Formats: sequence, C-alpha cells, structure tokens
Amino acid sequence: MEITSKSYLSLLKGGMTAQGNSLGSLVAISKKVIAGTGTLFGGRAEDVYYLLWRMFPTEMVRAGFKFSDVRSWNEQYGNIEVTTISYEDKGEYSNKLSRGGVKRTEKILPGISPFVFSKFLMQNALLVRLVDVWPDPVELVNVPTILVEMDEELKESYQAMEHDFLRAIESREDGHKLYLPLTNNGVAFPDNPFTYPEVTVKNEDGTRDLIWTPKRLDEDRLLNKERKLQEILKDEIAEGRSSIVYVRDTGSSVEGRDIQPRLQHVIEQIPGAKVAILRSNTTKTDERSDWLKRKVEQEGYNVIIVSQELVKVGLDLLCTPTLIYYQFSWSLFTLNQSSRRAWRIGQTEECRIYYLSYKDTYQEAMAQLIAQKNKAAAAINGELSSDGLSAMLGDEGDLQAMLIKSIKSGEKLKGSTEAWVAETSDRARELLSGIGKKKAPRIPSVSEQFESWLNTQIESVPTRNVLLRHCEKIAGFIQKGAVPGFTVKGKSLEIDLVDVFGMDHVADAYILNHLMSAVRGKKEETSTLETKVVEVKVNTTKKRKAKDPIAGQLAFSLFD
Repeated sequence: MEITSKSYLSLLKGGMTAQGNSLGSLVAISKKVIAGTGTLFGGRAEDVYYLLWRMFPTEMVRAGFKFSDVRSWNEQYGNIEVTTISYEDKGEYSNKLSRGGVKRTEKILPGISPFVFSKFLMQNALLVRLVDVWPDPVELVNVPTILVEMDEELKESYQAMEHDFLRAIESREDGHKLYLPLTNNGVAFPDNPFTYPEVTVKNEDGTRDLIWTPKRLDEDRLLNKERKLQEILKDEIAEGRSSIVYVRDTGSSVEGRDIQPRLQHVIEQIPGAKVAILRSNTTKTDERSDWLKRKVEQEGYNVIIVSQELVKVGLDLLCTPTLIYYQFSWSLFTLNQSSRRAWRIGQTEECRIYYLSYKDTYQEAMAQLIAQKNKAAAAINGELSSDGLSAMLGDEGDLQAMLIKSIKSGEKLKGSTEAWVAETSDRARELLSGIGKKKAPRIPSVSEQFESWLNTQIESVPTRNVLLRHCEKIAGFIQKGAVPGFTVKGKSLEIDLVDVFGMDHVADAYILNHLMSAVRGKKEETSTLETKVVEVKVNTTKKRKAKDPIAGQLAFSLFD
C-alpha cells in the first residue's frame, strides 16, 4: 500500500492530534509511504519533530529521543526563550494567590539548525521544485509591496489610535498585555475606518476598560489604498484576467471588522467587474475549487474576495492567475501556501502576485517582516543568502513578536521592501510602473495564441505535450505560411479547421502529423493519411469510430 499526502502534510505535524495520529496509523500499516509537501518547515524546529517520529521512529530512537522529548529536541535543534520574573516581597500577604516569588516562562522561537536536515532528512527526503517537474512553467511575477500614502483624515485617526494604546500601555500595570491588540488593530483599522468597533480590555475582576474609540470616516469616500486596488484590477480586467483578492478581516469574530462587503462595493465601481465573496459557509470545503471554477468560467465573475485561510491548502486557482494581498496573515504558512494556489501545473497564463499596504504604518512593518522571513524559506529551498540563513537560524523571531519588539525599542524596520524592489525581475518592475496608466490592450503573441488553442482543442495529453514542446517552432512556420490552414492576419492567428481537417477530422494524431510535418520537413498528403487510418480501423478486431481512443492510439503510432 502506498500513501501520498500532499500539501496537507503541514497540517499533520501536531503531537496528540487526530490528524497526526491518523498519519501514524496509516504509516504503520503501509509498506511504502510517499509524503509530499511544499511547506515542511514553518520556521520552528519542532515543526518536523512529530512527523519524523511517525515516519522514521527507528532513527528518532537511535538519536536518543522519546516521543515526549519535544523540549529536548528544541534545545538541540531550535531556540527556546526563557524569561524569569522575580516579584518583590511586599510583606506577609505577598504570596496570597501564589503571585509572589519567581515566575519562569518559556517560549519556542523560530529557528532551525541545519543539522536537522543533514542528520534526519538528507537520506529520507528528495527536494524537488515545481519547475523541476513542470515541462513548460509559466512565469510567476512576484511584485514588491506597493506602499500607499494614507489620506490625511485617516492618518489622524491612525495616529490617535496609536497614541491611545501607547498611553494605556504606559499607565496600566498590565499594560504589556496591550501590545498584541495594538499590532492587531494597527494593521486592521486603516483598511476599515468606517465600521471599526471600539477596543476594550478585560480586567482581572471581570470588568472591561475602554482603550480606544475609533473616529469613523464617511463611507461615501474612497481611500487611497482602495483606489490603488481599483487601478490594479482595472488593468487585469482589461486583459481578460480574473483575480483573487485576499483579506484577513472577515468578521468571523467581530462583525464590525468584516471588510469584504466594503471591498465588493469598491471593486464593483470598476466597469466590467463582477465580484463574488467566498466565505467559510458559502460551500463545502471539498467543493470550493468547483465553486470558484463555476463562478469564473461559467457565470462570468472576474474578482473573488476570500480569506487566505480558506484556500491555503487543497485548492487550485488556475482560473484566477492574479492574486492580490489586500491584507496579510500573521502566519507564513498561510501566506506562502495561498501565494502558490494559481501557479500550478496546468496553468497557461502568467501568474502575478500583488501586495498592498499603507506607508508608515504597522502594515508596512508587517510587509517588511514578510519579505525578510521569506528569505528564510528561500534558504530552506536552497536559494541561500546571508540574511536568509540568518533568518533560518532564528535570530529574529515570529512576525508579530518581531513587530512588537520594534515597537518597544522604538526602532523602525528598514531595508526589506526596498531590497525586494531592487532585486525583483524586470517584468515585476514593468507591472509596478504600469499600474493605473492607460495602455493599449496586450495582444498575445502567435506562439501564445497557438498554445492556448492547443490547450483547449487537443484532448490527447501525449499529443498535446508533443506539440507544446515544439510550440515556438510551429508558430514560426505558421508565420511563414508553411502550415496549411493556419494563417496570421495582422497579429491574430486564424485557423480554418474545415479547410485543414475536413468536416470531421479523424484523430488528434492527424493534427499531430499535420502540424509536425513542417518541423520534420515532411509533407503528408491528406488522402494518404486517411488511407493509413482506414487501414488501422480495418485491422482491428472490432470496428471503432475515428474518435475511438484505441484507434487514435494506433493512428498515433504511425507517425512516431
């Protein structure tokens, strides 16, 4: 029995979880196991601890570990932060509720020793990139974060929010607890200053104190970031491309923070835009791919708004080659998984990823951290740089902890997004500079038009793959007029199927021979080819129609 666990492997890394135990049970009864994933590490050494135990228990025992020794594993191959707090003795009642004395806490920080790979994975893992198994990969254009200036009124509200939080942090005994809400609200509020709820904190006696009341803006106005989103989508729609807009605030926990209805209203102001929202209760989990495909290909929707959490695993977004991060997730697992949903085998269009954030806000700091930490992911995949190795070894921390650290120190994060822009591809810079500018619609090249025709008209996968490998050459012969029935008028490819193949062409093999004849320097006459196919049909024990798959395979062999 063989098991293949694909991108879900990252969800099976827990200790005593039902999913983790199910993996262990399947491995135990199987002779062979192939476990595939694109996100083996999430930044911490313990990410692979239980996976190694369930898949290679003998090696873990040989290394001296017990199943419960995850802390020992983190000590050897990861990072542990130990914090010791000593409380002052205030008299005989100082320890009334066990709050006096010394308090010691531990936190597992990001960080992976390279020895994990050399000792446990090198002999058991095969590192294969998607481009290594994808014969003709389309380009993936990762556009650097677009930093947008805040509106003046929004900037005032944002600064008031930051001031109120920092004042509460300084004035309250438990002020340190407010750093997490500060960062969460700091990245969310600028995107929804219209219905954003007030923020309170719970006291030890159960009462709540008001920390901040947002100044709400008029809903009839359009924010600068919303305008930038419209500009990107307007260009994509003009090219006939469908897009996904990723968000984080869906109102699942606090209704007033749901940003999706607002974005739908903003996007629908674009001529030709048709917008749908995919929520957790819109359709069943295993039917989301079909729902998206139906909406885009059959019902004409060209923009889908969705939380990154809903599509991070198990979904192919081939019908939406443009992904726009309007908001970021704190989880690099989620970000990296969702960013590759469209760039999959079978994709025929250029894939584009855009990121939007407000300048001089916690959103920009978050974008800086994501750019920085993604270099660690590149280090894991073999694309090593000094700062990538530094991030892999964990000398920084997780995204939110790093942001809080920068707030406490008063130091502004610098360098990551600027370096990203400097190191990006020419195509990314071209897209970045062209946003919002009027431009003539891009006409696909003859080769691109021919490739699109092959993907939609040729049913046989082997036949299609042969033609795709020679796509550029065949397109060149078409432009020279060397392939009957295929002509180029202006910049458009025109194909007369009846002229070339008759009213009912016999098989995909017929098309293969016709198109490859120019490349091979052969000129097969139509009558001769039809005679060969007829002979194949007569020699079979049972007559089959020309489109019968077996007859097609036999005809295919005539031209090998």
